[in-house]
Amino acid sequence: ALTFYTTCFDYWGKGTQVTVSTAATAPPTLLTLMNCGTPSNDIYSIGCLATGFSPSSLTFKWTDASGKALTDFVQYPAVQSGGAYIGVSQVRVAKNVWENSKSFSCSVEHLGSDQTAVINKPVSKSPSVSLLSGPIGTTQYLMCMIEDFTPNKVTVTWKKNDKEVEGQTPTVGLQPSGLYSASSLLKVNKTEWNNKVNYSCVVQHQGKPTIKTISKTEPLTVTLNPPSVKNVFMDNQAVLDCVISGTDQNTVAGTTITWQVNGNNEMKNIVESKGNLNSRVSTLTIDQTRWTNVNKVQCSAMKSGEDTPVIQDLSFTKGSRAPSVSVHLLPEEDTKKEGDVTLVCLVVSPSLCDVYIMWKEDSSEYQDGVTSPPQKTPEGNYSVTSVFTVKTNKWEGDSVFTCAVKHGLDNNTAPQERSVSKSMGNSCEDK
Repeated sequence: ALTFYTTCFDYWGKGTQVTVSTAATAPPTLLTLMNCGTPSNDIYSIGCLATGFSPSSLTFKWTDASGKALTDFVQYPAVQSGGAYIGVSQVRVAKNVWENSKSFSCSVEHLGSDQTAVINKPVSKSPSVSLLSGPIGTTQYLMCMIEDFTPNKVTVTWKKNDKEVEGQTPTVGLQPSGLYSASSLLKVNKTEWNNKVNYSCVVQHQGKPTIKTISKTEPLTVTLNPPSVKNVFMDNQAVLDCVISGTDQNTVAGTTITWQVNGNNEMKNIVESKGNLNSRVSTLTIDQTRWTNVNKVQCSAMKSGEDTPVIQDLSFTKGSRAPSVSVHLLPEEDTKKEGDVTLVCLVVSPSLCDVYIMWKEDSSEYQDGVTSPPQKTPEGNYSVTSVFTVKTNKWEGDSVFTCAVKHGLDNNTAPQERSVSKSMGNSCEDK
């Protein structure tokens, strides 16, 4: 059986060929050699060492993972060690070939037999870097978190307004996943921090820098408004506004706003408008057919140079079946204002669901009533009421008043309607 080893080398000099005609025959043992450190001029060097073979005649060949021959290699003359020989070959691999091949093979032919050793590229994973700030006692500290990387060699440089400052040497630890994590602390002057000085953490891993910058910023407020009932009725769509506000205009202007619907990033039908001096408004529009399948909407605001967003979300419950709708006339003694008639629309559902209620007189445009939040009834159902006040003379004039309802399960453009008038009596129910 062959034995394979992997180690590092920097340079192999030329050997001297020695011929011993009386040596016994022996097959080679192959060891693989790889660059220590970063490549030179985008050229990677790989070596193959054959040991313990005799006689001295030996031929090396190199291929990439696809089996394509690598021709830029040198084979050094075999040298004698004890009663056997050592042979070395070194191949130069261009950066583009290195990046497109997962492994390389070194083959040797000796006394008519071929043996092969496979050199797998070392696994490399770039780190994720985050820069956090926080007080420890009365002192302000910055922490550079470096996570999920391999190999384990990493350097950290701290900068204040692009000038290097001395921070803590990073401590590296092995995670259960087999990847590495590290962290570095920087103590900062609280006066400079309050004056919004920029601090940067520069992480070097495998020759690639990752830079995170932070300064003191004012807090953001994110307000996600539910869809307007009027939009649901008039335009058959749900329109949600996400309002980003803060005391610092530059912080608000540099904020990135993102949307998610049912946990998936939303990129379409988003319009941004200017709020007041220190606010921005991002508006997401969802058509009614799709809206019936929406359970959660999230708006996130990420300040420039930071990794943790401010998040607001709204959840919507669609229910299990369509609710019942009834319209009632409030008794005259319960009406708060003389000369008014009060109508109550009662929507009852066996399960909690989103309900949108509007009113209209005869065939006029829809109007808002005063709608309550859902309440659970003693029977275990959920009810929503909407109150609509009309003038007595209109009620006496036999106008027809309609309560129109759209609910979470309904993707029809026409609402569920129940109408009432003086000639109909004091109520109209849907059972």
